[in-house]
Amino acid sequence: MPDMVKVENLKKNFGDLEVLKDISLTVKEGEKLVIIGPSGSGKSTFIRCINYLEEPTSGTITVAGTQVTKKNHLEMAKKYSSMVFQQFNLYPHLTVLENLTLAPIKLQHVPKEEAVKNAISCLERVGLKDKAGNYPIQLSGGQQQRVAIARALCTKQPLILFDEPTSALDPEMVQEVLNVMVELAKENITMICVTHEMGFARQVADRVIFMDGGYILEEGTPEHFFEAPEHERTKAFLSKILH
Repeated sequence: MPDMVKVENLKKNFGDLEVLKDISLTVKEGEKLVIIGPSGSGKSTFIRCINYLEEPTSGTITVAGTQVTKKNHLEMAKKYSSMVFQQFNLYPHLTVLENLTLAPIKLQHVPKEEAVKNAISCLERVGLKDKAGNYPIQLSGGQQQRVAIARALCTKQPLILFDEPTSALDPEMVQEVLNVMVELAKENITMICVTHEMGFARQVADRVIFMDGGYILEEGTPEHFFEAPEHERTKAFLSKILH
């Protein structure tokens, strides 16, 4: 499979704080990559660098064969990647349908009729077709996050980045969002997902990477990770999480 994302010697500093320390990683087209690790390990910063929400201090990021730069990152985001955030980031003054059609119409210049049809179909995929006319405030957290996933699907991009998409949800709402992501994982979309949901990682990931202190300390299949991790830090982390 061709490479969808190639990261080489990525470093990111916030002032004197070095958050990412020389990260190199390749993600194949259609691969489901799950990133785990303790808070503060650099996972979210890493995923935000891929679509240039954070500007790398040094190193290169290539998406679908084109290097992402300060100059072209908006164009690249329009073409290749969409993101699902912790906090939904839906526009409160727009209906669910309007939230979903905004980027396709404004950024990708999709005709309105086509954008609406596609949005309804994406809402159907996340089980929320009947909420198209609602405003975000009328939805539960789990429903808002499912709308956010539908919004990411609406742009029809080959890469979706998930930054801890269930961490802001009440425990009973987590599963409804994970179910949608599990279904998505069956498709030929490249998914890079930062999460603390180990059951999801085990079920969906082609590969899991463990980050700590700004480094990738270990990577492997879910079987390797959950049954025979090698690095002491990975073992310690998993022993706390897997009861």
